[in-house]
Amino acid sequence: MMEKKEILVLKDIRAMYEKGKPVLDGVSLALREGEILGIRGENGAGKTTLLGIMAGIILPSSGTREVSPELDGKITMVPQEIALYPALTGRQNLEFWAEIYGVRGREKADRIKALLARTKLEDKGNKKVETYSGGMKRRLNLAAALVIRPELLLLDEPTVGMDAGSVQELYSWLRELRDEGTSIVLISHDSGEAESICDRIVRLQDGKAEEGTL
Repeated sequence: MMEKKEILVLKDIRAMYEKGKPVLDGVSLALREGEILGIRGENGAGKTTLLGIMAGIILPSSGTREVSPELDGKITMVPQEIALYPALTGRQNLEFWAEIYGVRGREKADRIKALLARTKLEDKGNKKVETYSGGMKRRLNLAAALVIRPELLLLDEPTVGMDAGSVQELYSWLRELRDEGTSIVLISHDSGEAESICDRIVRLQDGKAEEGTL
């Protein structure tokens, strides 16, 4: 089998706490094209920091981040906190993010219609997000990140607040995205959940990264 192309490579990444203690201490890893990579670790292990460095929104203290040209402008990150405007409707939230990403006109309308259908929020699209359940907000939060059809999708604990059925629906969607060529990095607190969907698992412990087996 041909080895998949590496599209994002971190080499000897260090990131420090304010008091000088390293949260990441020489982490090296590579993300391959069209795979789901799981990141596991205890609270405070540096998972969210690592995700931010992969996204390019956090600068490491030292080390290098190498990104393939095809990822330029095509990386989206879904934080654990809901990044939606509760006083706006679901549709208005997606329209807002579409404008931010530069998706306009017919493409915007078609994309929003498809995302509302995929998240099963068609009948809630004109309702304010403040009326949504936790699971509905999570689905819309992910939909907002998918407006631009990212090449790399970074997810920080995306199943928090979801019931079991919603979790399985989300995982089905992520598999579809992977099969369509989107690379995905997934942080999950539940090892069983992560191992059910990821192609590989990286564990963070004491500032180091160790690749596990499934």
